[in-house]
Amino acid sequence: MAKALKVKKVLPTDEGTMAAVRILRTRLKEFYSRWRDPNQIPTPAQLHDLRISGKRLRYSAESLRALYSDHLVLLIDLLKRLQDLLGEMQDCETQRAMIEADLARRSRRQPSEGEIATLQTIIRNYQQRQAKLFTEFAELWRGISRKKFRAGLKDMISRPIKPTSKHQEPLTHD
Repeated sequence: MAKALKVKKVLPTDEGTMAAVRILRTRLKEFYSRWRDPNQIPTPAQLHDLRISGKRLRYSAESLRALYSDHLVLLIDLLKRLQDLLGEMQDCETQRAMIEADLARRSRRQPSEGEIATLQTIIRNYQQRQAKLFTEFAELWRGISRKKFRAGLKDMISRPIKPTSKHQEPLTHD
């Protein structure tokens, strides 16, 4: 399982907004560290780690959302979509593996050609579905991995809103 990066320099005496910035920066760094080069095919372990890190980032963003007004909505929505795609890809992998195991068991007892053809078709369908989902996932990942997008996220999470402010002006941490 993907080990979480430790959030450093957060003390009980810290202002809540500073802690939020440190938490989200750490979760963002962890998330992007799981698949560094979107032009390379990730391993199943990288995809799993990315999914787990994405959950941590999403849950942190959801729990700290009040400090950011609606600024985290896009990030949360993108993370949900990535998680959905990764989950569907894993479902395809699991179903395909189960059917392949069933096909291997059946082949020992001399199944009909129709049985074999049907199971092979189902396996191919899962492979095609998984490939389509991966293509969609990779396109989305390439988009959110762009330097400009990442810099925008980092800037946005660096500007929480003071919870006690009536005007809710963004904080700047320069």
